[in-house]
Amino acid sequence: MDEPILIALISALGVKEIWNIIKKRMDQKEKKSQRDDNLSLKVIEELKTKITELEDKINILIEENTALKIKVARMEERLIRNAKNKVKRNHKD
Repeated sequence: MDEPILIALISALGVKEIWNIIKKRMDQKEKKSQRDDNLSLKVIEELKTKITELEDKINILIEENTALKIKVARMEERLIRNAKNKVKRNHKD
């Protein structure tokens, strides 16, 4: 079914013109493929950058969380010590 159309096109336009049309289409597809590849590379690089930034933020938050846990533990120790001292003073009176 496609052969008669192809034969008609070849005879009407000539082999050279058909080849030029085919070559243009192949070049367009290649350019589109390269654009897509470049876009994909840009997106990948942006995602890598964002992941690195997020990892840095996570590390900072972990350090802050650890520091806050230490502060809370010290405050608990002080509260317990103060409560014990208060109980001792009240028992002596």
